[in-house]
Amino acid sequence: MKLDLDMKRIYYILIALMFVSACHKPEYVPSTADRQAITSLTAYFTSGKFVNQQMARLDVDDPMQERYEIPVPWFFPEESDDPTTIHMTKARVRAEIAPNCKIEPPLTILNLAQENQFLFTDSKGDQRTIIITGKRTKSSNARAMTFDLTDPVFVEGFVNDETDEIYLFSKEDLSGCRAAATPNAHSTVETKLDERKNYNEPQTVTILAHDGKTRRTYTVLKKDPISIPYGFRNRSVKPLFSFEPASRVNFPPYTKEVYPSMAYSGRKLFVSFGDGTPIVQLNSLTGVREGTLNVGSVNVAGIANDEVGNLILVEHAEAAADCKVYKMDSPASSPVLFHTFKNDTDIPLGYNVRVVGNVDEDAIIIITNEGVTTSATGKYTRIVVRGGAVKETTVKDVVGLSLCWGMAPTNAAKVVPVSVNPEEGVMFSTYENPLTGELNCIKYINGNDKVAAEFKFSMITGGKEASGNYNSNCMDVKRFNNATYMAHLITSHFPMWGCGPILSVYDIASPTSIKSGSPVLSNSIEWFQTAEAGCAAGDVIIATDGFKIYIYYFDHNCGVIGGYSADCIKL
Repeated sequence: MKLDLDMKRIYYILIALMFVSACHKPEYVPSTADRQAITSLTAYFTSGKFVNQQMARLDVDDPMQERYEIPVPWFFPEESDDPTTIHMTKARVRAEIAPNCKIEPPLTILNLAQENQFLFTDSKGDQRTIIITGKRTKSSNARAMTFDLTDPVFVEGFVNDETDEIYLFSKEDLSGCRAAATPNAHSTVETKLDERKNYNEPQTVTILAHDGKTRRTYTVLKKDPISIPYGFRNRSVKPLFSFEPASRVNFPPYTKEVYPSMAYSGRKLFVSFGDGTPIVQLNSLTGVREGTLNVGSVNVAGIANDEVGNLILVEHAEAAADCKVYKMDSPASSPVLFHTFKNDTDIPLGYNVRVVGNVDEDAIIIITNEGVTTSATGKYTRIVVRGGAVKETTVKDVVGLSLCWGMAPTNAAKVVPVSVNPEEGVMFSTYENPLTGELNCIKYINGNDKVAAEFKFSMITGGKEASGNYNSNCMDVKRFNNATYMAHLITSHFPMWGCGPILSVYDIASPTSIKSGSPVLSNSIEWFQTAEAGCAAGDVIIATDGFKIYIYYFDHNCGVIGGYSADCIKL
């Protein structure tokens, strides 16, 4: 009886399983068109200095498309004169396709200068022949980078790309003026600007893109110079450029130890590596390399700019040696010795220099000492300038505040004056404080030499701990349109671990407000070097030029240099 009962139980279980199986037999649900297509094709370089970087991308909207033509830029980078012809013949192509679809044979290295035939199978099993090829494509980008009146008066034009207008802020008579404009790379200015025109009245200038078809016409308007009451317009913030500089503009490789500093003057961006190599000159709007800065026999360690475009050059000085500070009125001028002082410390200096104010009038220059392998330091030299001449040179020491830093460039500190008034104190940032073990500390030291405010690192990084993966020792301060701004760059020691640079800009009209951690501009910077850990050194600067403010950043280890601009124009 027990056997019969067990057999019956087994029988019923089998019947139940068959029933459940029948009830759950999968039904065929046809895929939607957008789920059985190629959605994009991306081509990558396989050789040269841009190997493994993206060359071109084609986004696909038509799910039944049979011919795919990847638009390869005519030049790469776009602003260069390097044709892409040679790279088209050996491009690695990657496809994004819907689930259960396939391309046969698999995509590998393709010659995009010819047609490549494949069999595409969608999620239903339907097949069709597709063609993948490429086509060199001239840019349709048309933009006026600069526009100036040149003769008989000079007026710098303000290009407003939002409205396609160019403003001439002047109260002078602008009749009978010649003009000059700089278009974006490979575009041309169609309008004849060397003819005298009456710029008291509206005029137009047309830019023709490289493709020979796309045009952009700006209206040139004379306006009275009017600015907003305070700071820059939030809506005016725009990126200028951001790219990997080792391959693009021949910066040092990531594994090389450098001591970077930057400066701005005359629409040029200058980068010094502090290693005896020439100072690189870049176009400040595009990042294009334009040569090097001629500094004569000056052996530049650090470089900086004041608030009117004067360049300050500092030679490196060991302990007890003379430190020489030079000034250049413009990139075209020759360096002139501005100040010499004895480095009355036991630690070298020269790589880290910052300026607030105008050295032709009132300013403060701070040169931060560098720690060495055998000793940390808490010293910096403050130079007070009044009426264009040095009034005071003072060595300051923050060790009494339990602050110090280690060796350059990684562990060094930035000490930056808040204003031209020494009584308003300094901003301080370093990677590591050997006295306390604190990492990435950022503090405001007031005129009484007291720590009056400090950042919590987590405020900047969105809650991340102040680990040794990051480095917060890049900082600058400048005044602009009644405001005082501090730019702060966090560089990274380990880009391959996903730790990238972070840029923040703060209004420090009241320096103690930094503890709120509320930046007026904050952005996680895209970076381009993830292969290895090199020297986590970098720099960030603020520059002002008329109605505009510029913020430039450089992270040597993460392989990125870039910039932003903003203005204070009342529109």
